[in-house]
This record gives sequence, C-alpha cells and structure tokens, in this order.
Amino acid sequence: MEITMPFNALPLISTIYVEESKELLRLAEDTRVALSVLDYAVKRLPNDAIVLDNLLLQEAKCSSAVENIVTTNDELYKGLSLSKMTPAVKEVASYKEGLFLGYTNMQAKANLLSISDIIAINATFNNREQGLRKNLPGLASSLTRIASVAASGEQTILYTPPHGLDLLNRLMMDLLEFIYDDERFSLHPLIKIALAHYQFECIHPFHDGNGRTGRILNILFLCNKGYLSKPYLYASAFIIKNKNEYYALLNDTTKSKQYDEVVKYMLTCFCQTAQETLALVEEITALYQQYTSGGFLKGLGGNKENLRTAIRLAFVKTYIRTKDLEDAGMHRQTASAILNSLVQAGFLQVEQQVGNSKQAKIYKNMDLLNLFGGKEQ
Repeated sequence: MEITMPFNALPLISTIYVEESKELLRLAEDTRVALSVLDYAVKRLPNDAIVLDNLLLQEAKCSSAVENIVTTNDELYKGLSLSKMTPAVKEVASYKEGLFLGYTNMQAKANLLSISDIIAINATFNNREQGLRKNLPGLASSLTRIASVAASGEQTILYTPPHGLDLLNRLMMDLLEFIYDDERFSLHPLIKIALAHYQFECIHPFHDGNGRTGRILNILFLCNKGYLSKPYLYASAFIIKNKNEYYALLNDTTKSKQYDEVVKYMLTCFCQTAQETLALVEEITALYQQYTSGGFLKGLGGNKENLRTAIRLAFVKTYIRTKDLEDAGMHRQTASAILNSLVQAGFLQVEQQVGNSKQAKIYKNMDLLNLFGGKEQ
C-alpha cells in the first residue's frame, strides 16, 4: 500500500475475516455484562435526566479533546448556562447535538441509521465541506490525506483514504449492512461494532469530523444492538488515555490486515468505560439522594417540592440561574429565596457575573462539578 495514494483497495467490511477465538468471545462477554449492568443501573433511576445530560456532555468533551479541542468543565457548563460559548465549548456542544440527533433519528427509523443520517450527524460539527467527500478525480491537490505534524510544522503523511464518491457510498452501505444484517453476518454483535469502528475510520468519508462521527456511531450501534437503552456511555475518555496506542493500532491494522488487536482494543474500551460510567452514575445518584432526602430538606425553609425542583435542575444543568427556576413555574422572589437557601445549606455556590442584577448571578452545583473535575483529562 502506497500511503500517498488513495487506498481504494480497502476491503469491504463484509469480506473481512475475524476468527471468534476464545479470547475475543470472552472479552465480548465481559463487555456485554458490563454494558448490561450499566444499562440496568440507569433504568432504575427515578429520573435519568440527572445523569444523561451530564454524561452526554462529558462524552462530548472527551471526544472533542481527542481532536485537540480542549475545554474545562467550568468553562463548558458556564458557557452553556449563560449562552456565552468559547469556540471550544461550541465544538463540544455541537458534538452533543450530533449524538442526540443521531439517537433521535435512529429511534424514528426502526432503530436504524442511513448514510443520510450519518451525514446529518457529521454536519453538526463539520467545519468544512459537508456531505461525503467529493474529491476531484485525477487532481492530486484534491486528495484527502491524514498526516502527523511535528512541532516544527513538518508534515508526515500517514494514510490516504479511499477516493471517489461512488466508492465511499459503496463502502458505507456495506458497513451498515454488515452491522444490521445479523443473519448474513453472524459475527458476535460487539465484535462487529468494534470492527466497524476501524472500518469507518479507514473510509474517512468526510472532509472534517470523522473521528467524532465514528465515536458517535460506536454508541449508537450499541443502542441499536440493545446493549444500551440510551446513549450514555462515556467512551471517549478511554481513547484519550490511550490515544497513541489507538492511532498506532489503526495504522498497523491497515498495513497488516490482521484485525484481532484493534477489535480487542475497542472491546476493552467499551468494557472499561462501561464500568467507569457505572461508577460515575452511582456517584451522581448518591449525591442526588443525599440532597433530596428528608434529612437534608428538613433543615431548610421553603416549599419542599420547590427545593427538590431546584436540586434536580442543579443536577441536570450543573449551573443554574434564577430564570431556570422561573421557567419551571416559580415566581422570581420564590426562586431567589430557594436558591439562597441552598447556598446557605452548602449545596450551591453563588458566583456574581458581570453586571449588578440578580439575573447576573449563577449558582454552581459544586459537588457535581468537583466530581467531574476529578475526571478532567
């Protein structure tokens, strides 16, 4: 394979052979159990909104960081709450939008995704030409190439993905048929999803946002196969921690056409992040129960249902304002009193923004922010 030329000989995923060895099947079973335990834990929550939105944001934050789009949790939640987003926060918000769009479209279409759905996902954060790549044939300057960039600015070409719209469509259609048709392609579903991630990154069908699109598809395919009921796997954190190994494996697999190691890597990613996401869900749930319990609320003044509403919003949004409580049906004076009561009780911390009005105040769920702060990449 000549790395400077389009890899138009990329095999169709439907033709790739992966032996279901005892090791792979054992790892797939461990992964299935970890995902099932996570899914059961979230289903048992009285209100999964207290974890779903935060897990989506944390996944979006880590997936964007893989592409060197870095923001802090404080910057992220504050920017979203005040609608004053830095470029990095906008990128993270766009990833979350793409993930939710894909999940919503999939639910509306018998739990399936089409190529047009994947294009729509990518369009939420693709900052270049949208749609599948339409490189001009025979024009070297139009080729899409993947390269590493040294500190000096020198580029080293690592890979040139397939070239030509018809070929990209054929490769993408084959990938979707491979995932969805379990009668024709009877490989273990988790092994199929792991292999499909590698194949998608090799196809590299877009001008921008391929990595983020591929990581979204991981989660949506897990939903499609019934391993997750909603897209709450915090999976990109694993890739961040093992980023060099991840890119080396993608490159080595393309050269060797030996797929076991990249499948093992992705299964390990799903398994470990399911376990870590479960731990995070349990920590969030414990905090939520602590602050909505009768013991905590007993010592506070004000209507207990209003207090619970404010606490729930502080878990869903992390940063809240008086307006959030007004939108939930409270009068401004009541909302202000409730928030002040929660500040005095040590649940919220108030931060004055630029300006002197009460609306310039923002209230932080510090325990939740500190919990995510411990996970900063």
